[in-house]
Amino acid sequence: MIREKDKIEIYIDEGLCKGCDICIELCRPGVFVKSEKLNSRGYYVPVPASMNKCTGCMICELICPELAVIIKKNELVKEVV
Repeated sequence: MIREKDKIEIYIDEGLCKGCDICIELCRPGVFVKSEKLNSRGYYVPVPASMNKCTGCMICELICPELAVIIKKNELVKEVV
């Protein structure tokens, strides 16, 4: 079966992120992981690990207290399921 879904890009503004991990906790497992490098503020920030697992619900973007998460939906792509 083929279905269309949005192509999703996830951006983390490392300069704004304070490493609270709320996005990691609220998102589907495997979408974000904690980085092993510190940002300029001294925090380990989340990084997108698997954009294929992202549903595009944008909860991480809405709940981020620092507004550091940005979800961008692009053109539709065909996906075989």
